[in-house]
Order: sequence, then structure tokens, then C-alpha cells
Amino acid sequence: MIFFRKLALNLILFLNVLLIFLTVFEEQVQVPVFLQVTGRLHPAVVHFPLVLLFVVIFLEWLSFKKENLRDIIEYLLFFFALSAAFGALFGFFLLKEGGYQGDEVNIHRWSGTVLSVLSALILLLNAKSKKVYYYILMGIATICLVITGHVGSEVTHGKGFVTEPIRRQQKRIEIEHPDSAIVFRDVIQPIFNEKCVSCHNASKAKNDLILTDYKNIMSGGESPGSVVAGDAEKSLIYKYVLLPMSDTLHMPPEGKLQLDREEIKLIGWWINTGAAEHEQYLGMSKVDSIHSIMASKFQPKKGLDLVNIPFADPAKIKELSNPYRTVSQISAVKPYVAVFLGSKKDFTVNDLKELTGVSQQVVSIDLGNSTASDADLKALTEFPHLQKLHLQNLSITDDMLQYLRGLRYLEVLNLSGTNISGKALDEISKWKNLKKLYIYNTPVEPGAIQSLRRGNPELEVFNTQLDLTDSLYYAQLTPPVVKVDSEFFRNRALVEVKPSRGKVIYYYTLDGTIPTSRSIQYKEPFEVQETGSLKIIATMKGWVDSKVATHELLKVGKRLDVVKVEAKPDPKLSAKGDSVLVDGKPGSLDRGDKAYLAFVIDDFDALLQANSPVNVTQVTLSFLQDVDQGVLAPEYVEVWGGSEKNKLKSLGKVSVRATEGKAAQKRIITLRFPATDLRFLRVKAKNVGKLSSDHPLGKKGKATLYVDEISLN
Repeated sequence: MIFFRKLALNLILFLNVLLIFLTVFEEQVQVPVFLQVTGRLHPAVVHFPLVLLFVVIFLEWLSFKKENLRDIIEYLLFFFALSAAFGALFGFFLLKEGGYQGDEVNIHRWSGTVLSVLSALILLLNAKSKKVYYYILMGIATICLVITGHVGSEVTHGKGFVTEPIRRQQKRIEIEHPDSAIVFRDVIQPIFNEKCVSCHNASKAKNDLILTDYKNIMSGGESPGSVVAGDAEKSLIYKYVLLPMSDTLHMPPEGKLQLDREEIKLIGWWINTGAAEHEQYLGMSKVDSIHSIMASKFQPKKGLDLVNIPFADPAKIKELSNPYRTVSQISAVKPYVAVFLGSKKDFTVNDLKELTGVSQQVVSIDLGNSTASDADLKALTEFPHLQKLHLQNLSITDDMLQYLRGLRYLEVLNLSGTNISGKALDEISKWKNLKKLYIYNTPVEPGAIQSLRRGNPELEVFNTQLDLTDSLYYAQLTPPVVKVDSEFFRNRALVEVKPSRGKVIYYYTLDGTIPTSRSIQYKEPFEVQETGSLKIIATMKGWVDSKVATHELLKVGKRLDVVKVEAKPDPKLSAKGDSVLVDGKPGSLDRGDKAYLAFVIDDFDALLQANSPVNVTQVTLSFLQDVDQGVLAPEYVEVWGGSEKNKLKSLGKVSVRATEGKAAQKRIITLRFPATDLRFLRVKAKNVGKLSSDHPLGKKGKATLYVDEISLN
């Protein structure tokens, strides 16, 4: 016990002195990457002092009757002081990583520091005979802990987080018709509030972007153009929500509550109509697809919204999701859950039965293009609140309807491409809550459809017979969703394609050429062991091939001992120094990513040195290209090498070809040469310089070169 006391007390005092020093000299402190990792542990660590302090208070009350509790209290005080110090220190490291700002952050930081110091003083006073100051400090620490925790919740979730439900109810504006809605105030801002402001508020502004009010939304963050009024395609907010989930720039990030299709449509439409702050829907041009969404938003609650359904456990939802079954909560304010099992070729009824834990919350199930049968659909009776059911292209018949007639809240039913007959419509005509029925390409006779429409005038029936072999039928597949475990790898990268709906076939190449039906067909996840440009397309009979999805894969090979950039990079993007060129970590599509070194107009010039000769056959340079933002590929790349620094020989020069598309993309350029033993290597990349006169940034704009990684093999 004596050894523990001395060790713990010295550690507590050291941590508090270090904390005070770092806080006072914050501006001069640079936090290394490994300590930034510990900063991410701050939310987990800070809960310990909260619990321990209140346990100590409770035991102090009991100790008036039982003196034998003193040793337990002392141990808990040691752990309280240690956890408070570590919590405050980790919080400091997290703060230095960036993304947090505002008065609340400063209050949270200082109150956490004060709490840490108080915890050490309480520990010291516990051993004194006169404990009046001990109890006074205990009370002050309790108040400080409450303040720190409350302000911390506002830093993480936004100002007024605790009282938000009450304020939201008090300020709620009842709108009975969409025409009365102020679009930004009543539609767009609530979407941002629900899905975005937890990371983009005044206290926690990721990439300096705040989405809590109109002024900040329009001013943008680190990257200009968050909202380009009149052009959603150029607006970063809109572009990022459309990116695949696997993309590092996709917003909200994976694991956060995602925007649904209707919300994305509304944001895009609002931007394209001018992104006005006070415009009323009544005076705006009506778009059919938008009007139906607006009409559904502003109407009295009915149906399922009147049912008191509890929220499902988020951990349970996460547990039920896997690569072939997606289970997700589709709203932060409603408990509704959607399930996607489409295109699952090894479907079994257990795929549905395993969802028992969330059966009350599930409102949408998609089994389209899977191998589900009539008998399998009996499991749907366990989901009483289903509103949408997709059964397209299944080998099912009229027999399955016996399992659906009890779904009283069912509003949308997709039976396209199934073997149902006109008899099925007789049963469906009795379902008064059904709003949309899809029966494309089914054997149902036109007379039965006309009879259904006459008897159910409110029901929308979609029944066009499409000949998918007709060359006039034009529909393009969406690009494949590709998951790569690591685009920069040392041994191998694992590539996996998320299956799409329908009989989609994927073809890919690894040499940068455009894939065709004669390229390699994707059948299962595969490994890539060499640097290359992965290009993959989706194809299906009767459909136009998708656009090409591209992933640049870089094998991180030999690493030289010293790297020095001799050209001066932009100071805003050089925080990690020259080492980013050989750290084996890929940069994202975000121009603010510190994984890059940026050169405005200037050329890139780096010298690498090895302590002993290494044999090299190729050099690869990775870089970012974002044409609209003036981030361009280099004009050419040159490489020199040799055993003496001042006697380097040219190993080659390669021009960088232009690529199609202006969207941000990662690129690599490889220069190959005969095997060469060398100790020094110089890599140069020629900056394009000034932008062309027709560039969006104007002819006075300056081209920027973003360099990511140099790899030797």
C-alpha cells in the first residue's frame, strides 16, 4: 500500500504539473501523432472521475458510521485523481488535433484542468486530521465536475443539448400545408440539425464548417464552395452526401445517422433554386418529385406515427448488420429501421428470423433479386409495422399473399418480375392502406389491373411491361461500390465489391485500361499485390454500362532512411513535415488533409537518402487532382539516382497524361527503369503553373500540386 501511494501520488503530481504547463504554453505545443491517438480516448476516460467522485461522496456519508471504509475511500480517491488527470490531459491532446473551437471549448478545458488539480488536493487533504477543507473542496469539485460534464456535452452535441427536446417543442411551428413553409427554416435547417450539427457546430466545427444557421452554412469552412447557390453539383455539401459510403469524404461519416434519399433531394433542390433563406414554398417553382415530399412532411400524424414504438438498441442494430445484410436506423427522431437483403443468392429464412430483436422497429425490408421463396415470406408476419416491402424479381406466386394480408401499415409493395396473377390483385384490392403497387413485367392481365384501379382510385399502380432487349430502352447502372481494405499496402490489398440489385456482372482491370466484357470478371473478393490502377464497371443485359469506378492502389516498398523536401511547400499543408512522403498512409479527397504537401505554382523537389545501397527498379509518386479547385496533376515527373549526392544520373522522365472528369480523384504515376543500386534518389514534379483563362478560378488563379507518397520497388 505504501509503494502504491508513493507511485500514484508522484504520478498524479507529475500529470497535473504537465497539464498546467501545456495549458499555459498551449500555442507553442505541437502534439505528435501517437499522442493524438490517446486524445481520441478522452470521451472514454472522462466518465471515470464522474462515477468515482459520487461513489466517494456516498462512502464518506457511510463512513460516519463505519470507520473501516477509510482505506476503500483512499484507494478510490487515488483512482479519481489519476482518471481526472488523464482525462484532462487526453482532452488537451484532442483539442490540439483541431476541429474544436468557441467559448464552450475553453470553459470545458479550464474546468477540466481545475477539476484535475482539485482531485489532487482532495487526495492530499484526505490524510489530514482536520477535514473541513477536504469537504469544502469535495463540494467545489462536485460543482466543477457537473459544469465540465454539461459543457462537454454541448461541445460534442451542440449548445443547449440537454434542454433541446423542451426548446424544440416550445418553438415548434405547426404548419398544416407545405405552401406555408419557409423552406430553409422549416425543411433544410431541421435536416442539418438532425444529421449534421453534432460534428459541425460552433464548438466542434470539423473542417471549420458550421451548419447551425444560414450565415455559417453559406460562408462555408476550410474549403470554399460548401453551398454554391443555383448549382448543387458544385456544392461540396451536396457532393459529399452523394459519395459512396466507402469514400473517406462521404458525409455523414460511416457509423453516423445518414441522410435518406428524400432529404438529399430536398437539399439539392433548395440549392438549385438559389439557396434562399426566407423564401416561402408557395412562391417557388413546383417540381413533382419535390412536391410529393413536401406534402408528406406537412400533414397531420396518422398510421404508424401514432404508434408508440420504442427505439432499438444501436448496438443491436450494429450487431445485425454484415456485408450481405444492411440494418440501419433511418431517422434520429423516429425509431424506424430499414433492412436490405437484396441480391442475396444464399438467402435463408434465418436471415429474417435473426432480426427478432428489432422486428417492432423494422418498417422497410428489401428482398429483391434474392432467392427468397413463398414459404420464406412467412417470416414477414413477425414484422407488424412494415410500411415498404420490396419483393421484385423473386420466384414467388400468389401463395405468398397469405403472409402479407396481416401487415396493416403496408403502404408500398413491389412485386415486379414475379409470377403473381390476376387473382393476387383481388386480395390486394382489400388492403386499404396500400398506396403504391409495382407490378412491372408480371403475367397479370390488363383487365385485372383496370379492375383494381376502378375499385381503388387512391392506389397508384405501376405496371408498364418493359422489353429489356429493346435497344431504345436506355438506363445506366450506377458505378460499383468498391471496398479496399488499404489503398496503400505493404503486402497485399483486399478488394471487395458490394453486390447490387439485379443480375449485375462486374468486370475489372488492374493496368489502368477501361474494362470491357472481355476483362476479368469479378466473382469474389480478390487480392492485389502490386501497384496499379484498379478500374471496374457494372454491366447488365438491357442496361447501359456504369461509369468506371477507379481506385489507385500503391504498394509501399523500400523506405529510404532520410527524406528532405528541398522545395518549400505551402505552410498550411506541411504540419506533418517531410515524413508524410514515406509514411505509407494515403491522403483523402479532402484538400485540407494534412497527409499532403502542397506546392502553389512551385515545383516539387525531394531528396531521399539510404544509409546503405538499395536496389530499385521503379519509383511511384501519388498525388491528388481536383481540377475545379485548381489542384492539378504535374506536367511531368523526373527521377535521378546514384551513390553520391552530387553525381546523380537521370533514371527517366515521364509525362503525366490528362484524365477525364473534374471531380477530386487520387492518382499515381510510375517511372520504371533497369535495376539500379543507389544511396541517393531525387524526385521532381513539374507544376503546371498558372491556370488557363477558362478555368473556374480565372486566369489569375494559381495551380497547386498536392503530393502524397513516394514508393520505391
